[in-house]
Amino acid sequence: MFYSLLSKACKALELSGNYAVGLLYLVFTQVFFRQIGIFCRFRGLINFGYLFRDIRLGSHCSIGLGVFLNCTSTAHIKIGDHVGINDYAYISAVYGIDIGDYVRIGEFVSIRDNDHVFSDPNTLISQQGFSGKPIKIGRDVWIGRGVFIGKGVEIGEGSVIGANSVVTKSIPAFAVAVGSPAKVIKYRLHQ
Repeated sequence: MFYSLLSKACKALELSGNYAVGLLYLVFTQVFFRQIGIFCRFRGLINFGYLFRDIRLGSHCSIGLGVFLNCTSTAHIKIGDHVGINDYAYISAVYGIDIGDYVRIGEFVSIRDNDHVFSDPNTLISQQGFSGKPIKIGRDVWIGRGVFIGKGVEIGEGSVIGANSVVTKSIPAFAVAVGSPAKVIKYRLHQ
């Protein structure tokens, strides 16, 4: 009985801390987020590449430990409502990333809408800039642990991306895709 009460008290304390971080972000909205919804839970502070960027977070989202959001001054990251981003996910936008409502993102996922340009061997790669295209992830998508999603990819509504997949091409709605590179292996069909 004592263990059960102690467990409930610790859980309540943890939840209040999670929402307290959300309140901090809400109070300083323009510094961290351009817009933030209500009832978001944070298991810790987010790592931001830059402050005062166009990063929008919907309502009822859950953000894990060590999440990194990186957005240039000309790009945006828009995260819908009821999105879960697990621990140590990395989202980097030079062009723009849109994540739909009810998306589940596993641990150690990397979503990057850009690559380094490296075509000129006489110029340092770090001085050649970036190339890329926006990324769009539809509603109700599940992205498994360790997935990489690259520039220009669109993932259709209701799709599932298997753990450790490398997504370099668009995935249609309600598809299940796995592998490196990711390939559609079946579709989620209505029964």
